[in-house]
Amino acid sequence: DSKLPSAVRNTLLELFGQIEREFENLYIENLELRREVDTLNERLAGEGQTVDGAELSKGQLKTKASHSTSQLSQKLKTTYKASTSKV
Repeated sequence: DSKLPSAVRNTLLELFGQIEREFENLYIENLELRREVDTLNERLAGEGQTVDGAELSKGQLKTKASHSTSQLSQKLKTTYKASTSKV
């Protein structure tokens, strides 16, 4: 099967599991935020108000997501460096 020692393989599997869980959490958070934005937009439309700031809201959400992704990337780099230094 794998040429990697079992300890290294297990560490990698654990790290990839953590990465997958983090992406699942971000995906769920993204879905919830989209639902909330849709609900608020529908409420505004029902009240006869225009949604002029819709694009701004989307931009702000993208900025937040980008910031979260950047933090995740830095965390992964740090974890990877720590795990490889142990090997």
